[in-house]
Amino acid sequence: MLKSALALAILLVSTVLPRGLASRCPSASQVKDNLGKKLSPRSSITNGTATPPRWSLYRAPRPAIVVNVASESDVAATVRYCNKHQITFLAQSQGNGWADTFRLGDCGLLINIAGLNTVVFNGERTRATIGGGALVSDMVVEAYNLGTRFANPTCTCLGYLGAFLGGGITRSMGLDGAGVDQLLQVNLVTASGELLQVDENLHPDLWYAIRGAAPNFGIVTSALVKAYPVTKAQNIAWEGAVTFSDDKLEALIEAIYNLDLKPTMEIDFLLSTSGPPSNKPMITAIPFFLGNASEGEKAFASILALGPISRETKETPYDHWGDFANNFCVKGERKPAYGASVGRRSLDPTAWRAIYNEFSTFVAAYPQAANSSVLAEYYPIQKQVAIGSANSSYPFRDVPIHVVAIPQYSDSKLDPAANAFGSRVRHLLRTAGGGLPQNSTYINFAHGDETLEDIYGDSLARLQGLKKRFDPQNKFNQWFPLL
Repeated sequence: MLKSALALAILLVSTVLPRGLASRCPSASQVKDNLGKKLSPRSSITNGTATPPRWSLYRAPRPAIVVNVASESDVAATVRYCNKHQITFLAQSQGNGWADTFRLGDCGLLINIAGLNTVVFNGERTRATIGGGALVSDMVVEAYNLGTRFANPTCTCLGYLGAFLGGGITRSMGLDGAGVDQLLQVNLVTASGELLQVDENLHPDLWYAIRGAAPNFGIVTSALVKAYPVTKAQNIAWEGAVTFSDDKLEALIEAIYNLDLKPTMEIDFLLSTSGPPSNKPMITAIPFFLGNASEGEKAFASILALGPISRETKETPYDHWGDFANNFCVKGERKPAYGASVGRRSLDPTAWRAIYNEFSTFVAAYPQAANSSVLAEYYPIQKQVAIGSANSSYPFRDVPIHVVAIPQYSDSKLDPAANAFGSRVRHLLRTAGGGLPQNSTYINFAHGDETLEDIYGDSLARLQGLKKRFDPQNKFNQWFPLL
């Protein structure tokens, strides 16, 4: 769902000026005079009041200048300009990244790459060249109409590359592998402002680094990605919300634990509320099966047999797979999310009762945070484990479950309580069922206070060595910086 996550549609570069130099910040008109002549005609430069919206306002970056690029060369020119004038800069696609690691400074410049949103298929519909700002919803519609599909995040409001360059979790992961496994080649703007073509043969060390840690190494302005031809009649899945009363929580967790999760299956489960006026906590499973209703019901029979209070499962065409998650796409409000990536043993009924109690207590105490949620996503990992990590830095191929607690509210006075809630849920997740040997967090679900080992796992040492080689001045230093 928040494949996101939900992530990250952010590719970052930064050299922060001291606040004492804020008075020397260039104005939008000055940037136009100097940079504007080097950009393509459809680009534009505005002041920070025209910043594109973000999914979370909690500690969101606030640029002084926004450059809306219209070409890949615009990105390279803007990076070179910022380097020359020592201006902090940040590249943003759809603004869904939420981690508390942004340090844009007073003179910060945002490179808005959302305009790089092209999607062009080859004749066989097995590959597509997409822009760095390509929106998942646009890609899905184009693919469905042409009789093919991508391995893509559930939430269609995400930027495809922002969500996938940190690893990429997708509901067809059991068949297609992780998001980074969909990449065949990218165009990358480096810290010096050079535009490089990168793949397994051209700059193989960079290829390894960007497939899991791209924001530390450059801005991906376009990519060649895999697509999977399928007729419209077969391009369906069985999915939908199955809601349970709170006394069924333990039985649901146990049933999910006992699932034989085949490559065509995936399941989310969600703690949310009914909304005003009662704000009653709700427990929802969201099974997904790549196939028809009969097959899906058979695969998830143990879940359906628990006696849900409501069920909304149905066969759904590919271009509507993400419709049920549209509520997660609403931008604005404060959402200091806390995530954890955990093993199957974390599906411990006692631990999840404790998480449910934490959630219930939080939304009862703060009714203005009734739109808060805890989302868990459980994936078959056979394919991504078989592909392996030799050529990509994404470290958690053997971890099947990614969970995120999302407090949601408007009043910043709730920040301490929201952070305490999120931190407590994360602790319960990390220790459930004995926990993993090391804390692990999928980068697009992370809060920002994790250790580098939590985020990069066994890839950390090699990534840090490559960072010193490709970005010795540490210009790309805002999204879980390696140095």
